[in-house]
Amino acid sequence: MKKMLLVMIGLMVVLTACGEKKNEGDSGNAGAANANATADAGASEPAGQKTLVLGTSADYAPYEFHKSIDGKDAIVGFDIEIAKEIAKDMNAELKITDMDFDGLLLALDTGKVDMVISGMTPTEERKKNVDFSDLYYLAEQAVLVKKDQTAQYKTLDDLKGKKVGVQKGSIQEGIAQEIEGAKLTSLAKIPELILELTSGRSDAIILEKPVADQYVKTQTDLVVSEAKIVQSEDEAGAAIAIKKGNQALVDSANATIKRLKDGGDIDRFVVEANELVGE
Repeated sequence: MKKMLLVMIGLMVVLTACGEKKNEGDSGNAGAANANATADAGASEPAGQKTLVLGTSADYAPYEFHKSIDGKDAIVGFDIEIAKEIAKDMNAELKITDMDFDGLLLALDTGKVDMVISGMTPTEERKKNVDFSDLYYLAEQAVLVKKDQTAQYKTLDDLKGKKVGVQKGSIQEGIAQEIEGAKLTSLAKIPELILELTSGRSDAIILEKPVADQYVKTQTDLVVSEAKIVQSEDEAGAAIAIKKGNQALVDSANATIKRLKDGGDIDRFVVEANELVGE
């Protein structure tokens, strides 16, 4: 009886052990099945969003500028709206990097940003180092002076030998360099140039007219002078800078620009940005 009992106990242990092994195997198969199901679910879902990094110098209203929205600092402007549309068309998340204008192309070259939208003119010199999209906007240049000195600066010739402020690395810096005897003050930020002008350390500032118009609205002692700066379309147009060789991003940007132009959206963005500046 004892021997039979021992045999029965041994048999039960074996059966139990086999049962446990079977259960472990089932558990492992279930885990593998779950893993495969997760992988399949992931494969059936839309691909995860990539990140599109925008480089800009957010001191250039109405192109791009800082604005308090619902109590929080935000970078806004019609350049930013264009960037958002490019990101949307690419199913990408837009990340904005704000920096000095003269550092934008270096950031692009070193891969810190994917594209630069900052009212940038696609000059032949810049084209040596980066690729550009189609033009998305044409802007007129302007000379900003103090209101009580309007009569002194009616032409570019009136700026000969004068102290002229420009944004460092900008197309306006190149324009000022052509003025005979002009003493240039090249600074990174437009507000710094405005301070130079209002304090009398500069006689005039050269900048794009939409930007100049915004400062005239907020600074009652400033005015856009009658001086005219004649430029070709290539000299006056703004385009998106993209790292050389990234044709896919150039094509994507161009497709978005065409869509926005055809739909009149860029003109709307400009109007809305100008209204936002004034709020």
